[in-house]
Amino acid sequence: MSDTGAAPPTDPVAADQAVLDEIGARHGLWAPGTAGATLARGGENTTVAVEGWVVRFNEDHDAVAREAALLGALARATSVSTPVPQVHDDRLGLLIYRRLPGEPLLARQQRPAAGAVAALTEVLAALRQIPEAQRLPVDDYPNDAWHQDALEHFRATSSRLEPERAAVIAFFLSEPVPPNRDLLVPQHNDLGAEHILVDRTGVVTGVIDWTDAARTDPARDLGRLYRDLGSEIAFGVAAALDGPVGDDERTRIQFHARCTWLEDFRYAVDDPGPRALYLDNCLRTFDHTFGNPA
Repeated sequence: MSDTGAAPPTDPVAADQAVLDEIGARHGLWAPGTAGATLARGGENTTVAVEGWVVRFNEDHDAVAREAALLGALARATSVSTPVPQVHDDRLGLLIYRRLPGEPLLARQQRPAAGAVAALTEVLAALRQIPEAQRLPVDDYPNDAWHQDALEHFRATSSRLEPERAAVIAFFLSEPVPPNRDLLVPQHNDLGAEHILVDRTGVVTGVIDWTDAARTDPARDLGRLYRDLGSEIAFGVAAALDGPVGDDERTRIQFHARCTWLEDFRYAVDDPGPRALYLDNCLRTFDHTFGNPA
């Protein structure tokens, strides 16, 4: 379904409730006056929850068409829930889909184990197979640049770390940067705990927020799984996708796990109140992220 009416709002919640009213009424999605709650506001995206719907406005209008096609195909290719666009408008940068059941893994103290490898492997394998994924942009941001970013995050936050942990991170940053991988494949490209949904028993039920999907190094997603779920699940998914995990791949996965840990830690300490879940996640995952896997 394509939406073609209202002008894009600067702030769809506060500045232009009328836009949400108009969209909801035209498509029979929600009653006039139904307030939206901001879920996220980033550089290009504003994401709003309106009752059981998620409304996204993206300044990159081409990305909306690409994501709508990707999500439609992915939903048909995997049994693990992914958002299915019900309304989209390339011209306005608008995408609306039903909110999926489950809660973000980021909010759970008990992390999933049984079935997590199979579910996450199914999603990433399906992503590689659908033709729409081959049209994703290439993200070849080099590892040297990741390392430089990680250094900057560390310098900005080292005073917030215990001395022992700061020393461990400094040692990591002093090590050689792993080489880039030449073969790039379709990835979610932000597969952290905040984007993995689970039910009350910890079973993976869905994967959300595909805005950053790209053809890139598999270590990007596997590194975040390593950081948030541990080496057993990350290496288990890697092996299920591509066979035995060699030393070079393990090194790249660990490298991205540690770089993204530093990225999230800086994000959390910059505004610890509303980002408390990210800070808690960093503190509880530090040991296995910067330690050596069994």
